[in-house]
Amino acid sequence: MHTPDPITLTQVLATYAAIISSIGLGWNLYRDLRDRAKLKVSASICRLAVDGQGSWVAITSAVKMAGTNQRYVVMSVVNVGRRPIVWKGWGGKYRKRTNGTQFGILDTAIKNHLPKRLQEGDEHSVCIEFEDGFFENVKSFFMWDASGKKRKLSWWQLRKLRAEARKAA
Repeated sequence: MHTPDPITLTQVLATYAAIISSIGLGWNLYRDLRDRAKLKVSASICRLAVDGQGSWVAITSAVKMAGTNQRYVVMSVVNVGRRPIVWKGWGGKYRKRTNGTQFGILDTAIKNHLPKRLQEGDEHSVCIEFEDGFFENVKSFFMWDASGKKRKLSWWQLRKLRAEARKAA
């Protein structure tokens, strides 16, 4: 019967080095894949009103005030990632074709200073006025960055936005 050879110091060191280098490779992959821009996109319905000092303030659609008949949809984007990103524009897709399948909201019409470069932790919001029934035909709502990548509202955020718009009507 043959007995196994005893474990040598060289074998122990080689095994230890293989484990440490595998952990280092895994850590570097994890760190490099996380090192990117990541955005949180949200939207809400509000009204604009003038407060006692003459400043414009955004109030929720639930608060009733005189002179606040105009309703606005506010799109907010927060860069929660580690790299800067440029917000180019926003828009959406229709359920039923209305002069095309998609719509874009142009900065020239709303003067919200797009494109906007968002550094780590920066937030920017833009708004437009909308009409009754607008959200009933909207299938998706999204923003796009300088590379053309679209980041859309989740289905439950869009559902909440539709409910807010109905309440504000």
